[in-house]
Formats: sequence, structure tokens, C-alpha cells
Amino acid sequence: MKKLLLALLLPLPLVSHAQPLRDINYEYLYQTEGLRFGIARGDSSYTILYSLHVKDTANFFSEYYIRWEGREMLSDKEGSRLMLEVVSNKRVSSGLEGRATLPLAGAPKYLVARVIKTSVKTAWLFYAKLDPDYPVNNYLLRSGSIAAESYIHTNEPVRIGEGSDEWIISYYNDDFPAAAPAYSEAQARVPAKISADSVFRVRAGDEVSFPRKGLYLAQKDTTSLQGFAFRAEDDYPQYTKLASLSGPLIYITTRQENERLEAARGNKKAFDRVILTVTSDTERARTLMRSYFRRVEMANRLFTSYKEGWKTDRGMIYIIFGKPDQVFKFDDREVWNYSGDFKVEFTFTRSASLFDPDNFVLIRDKKKEDVWYEVIDLWRNARF
Repeated sequence: MKKLLLALLLPLPLVSHAQPLRDINYEYLYQTEGLRFGIARGDSSYTILYSLHVKDTANFFSEYYIRWEGREMLSDKEGSRLMLEVVSNKRVSSGLEGRATLPLAGAPKYLVARVIKTSVKTAWLFYAKLDPDYPVNNYLLRSGSIAAESYIHTNEPVRIGEGSDEWIISYYNDDFPAAAPAYSEAQARVPAKISADSVFRVRAGDEVSFPRKGLYLAQKDTTSLQGFAFRAEDDYPQYTKLASLSGPLIYITTRQENERLEAARGNKKAFDRVILTVTSDTERARTLMRSYFRRVEMANRLFTSYKEGWKTDRGMIYIIFGKPDQVFKFDDREVWNYSGDFKVEFTFTRSASLFDPDNFVLIRDKKKEDVWYEVIDLWRNARF
């Protein structure tokens, strides 16, 4: 296949000034619109899985295109244009999705996607580090599309993307803990080692589905530190079942309230009575549930890893405080700033594992206890 520049239209001149990647405010990462892309490392090339989602799709091809670049340092102000080998480039209802490859040999340290909207002459930058030891070495394909997220639905037909090798699938039915509050001195820790509940084999290219909820790890060799993990969920990322609602409410309810919510599974009247004890008003209860679970859905979409998105540290902060006003990214951490009524900063450090090479852990601080409970009080009174 001949190599093509991955652009959606005719090349345009650079439309934003040169800027180091470390100085950009990436607050636009955590919204419904934007580019999502993942990396899988093969024996001789990286596979880039990308999806561009935009609200206005009527004039998509005349409005947007993607330019790929390489940079060697986060402090570089400009990058070199990259030629990628396009495997697929498909128009979908929300924008565009596709796959491309880049040889390992000569690859830059950072892959940068510059998404340009021509009508407003604006560009948004997205980047990922190309680690030659990155453990993710394959991916899933849905029928006719990529599975760029870290989750699929139970019983959804998928295929392991590349090769024809046999893959060993380990299934974990662990109920991983929700994140501890931002002020907590003890984190909700995951065991250093977890044991698989079952193991089975599939061949790449064969259609397969996963009927049980939980975490899956696919590997060619279980003695190696290579593979790729994903979750299978049946009511996700938007929760529609009453039984799914009690868990995420742990952040704004007392222990006793949450136990009552858990006990009320399947009983809407009992569930509603608990929520009314929180808000003391029916209309406020409706407002609370609508607003809260919009954020839970976004946290699931944005931050799902080895556990549900709402359980992660970034998911928790996103739910309670909302989308950050400023996001700065570095190799080892992310920094979120809020500049509204509650001026607060959160730092997340990278804590990689085979199950989630891009996992981030919140640096907790006892000094954040007061602001935490002020915001929780707003939630409980639906005054956010």
C-alpha cells in the first residue's frame, strides 16, 4: 500500500503558532468532541487507531483535516511532518475513524496529531509518546470499525485486529475499588497481583464475544509483559439500570446511605427514598441525578481502564469538580486546574501497568478536605 499523508482534504498552511507541547492547555481533551487515538506496537511498526468526533458533521470534509507530526522533546516548538501508511480511513456518523501504521525504525519520540478546523483557522494538538517498549501489542476490531475505547459491550462480536496467531485470554471478575477521596491519606489500593478466574484461547481474525462482565487480558505469551486489556460491560457507558446507579453515588453519599442504595437494587421506591433523604426535595433529587450521571457517563467514556471510568482517580475528580479549566501534560504526570468558585489544583502521576500503561494516580492531600466537602455539599443540595 502506498504511503499517504493522513489528511482529509487538500493540505493547508499551518494555522496555529508554534508551541511546545508542555505549554499547551489540553482542557479540550475532556469533552465529547475531539480526537481519540491509541497505539499498538508490533514487531516492526506502530499501529495508530484514531477517531475524530465533532458536533457539526454536515460539512465535515470541508471543515476538518488531520496533520500528523513527530517531535523529539516536549519542549520542541515545531514538529516534522510524518508520512503514515493508511490502513483504513472511514467516515462515520460522528466524524471519522481509521487506522494507520508507522515503522518502528526512525519513529519520533512523540506522535502529534494536529486537528485543524479550516473555517475558524484553529488547530488542536493531541500527542502520545511512542515508547519502543510499550506493552500494548494488538487491539480489537468491531464489525466494520475499530474499538478505540478500553471497553466493549458483553456479547458484542469483535475480532483481535492483526495476525493469525492464537491469543490467550485471561478473565478477571474482580470488583475493583472506587477511588478514595482527594484528601484521603490512604488510597483504595488494588492488589499487586490478581489471579485470573478463567483462561481460554482465541485466534486473531476469528469473531468472538465476551458474555461476562469484567476485565480481560489478551496475550500471545503469558510469561511476557506484553498484551492488551479491555473491559466488557453490559450497561455502559451510560447507566440505564437501577442496579448500576448505587456504585457511582459513593462519592456524595454517606456510608449508611450507600448501603441503603445497594440494598434497594431493583426497588425504585426504596432507591428514591434514599435520594430524597440526601436532597430533601423531589425536584432537587431529579436535578442531582441528571447532572451527576451525565458526568458519570463522561468519566466512563474518557477514563475507563482496568476498572470502570467512574472508579478511576481522574474519573472521580471529573465527576465531582467537572471538566478542568486547565490541563497540562508531561511524561510523568497530568496537572488539572480549576479557576471558578473553587480554585484548586490536582496532580496525577503516571503509574503504568500491563493492564493500563496509561494509568494515572491522584496525589492526595489532606489540605483538600475542606474544598472537597464544600463541593459535596453543593451536590447534595443540587446547587452546583
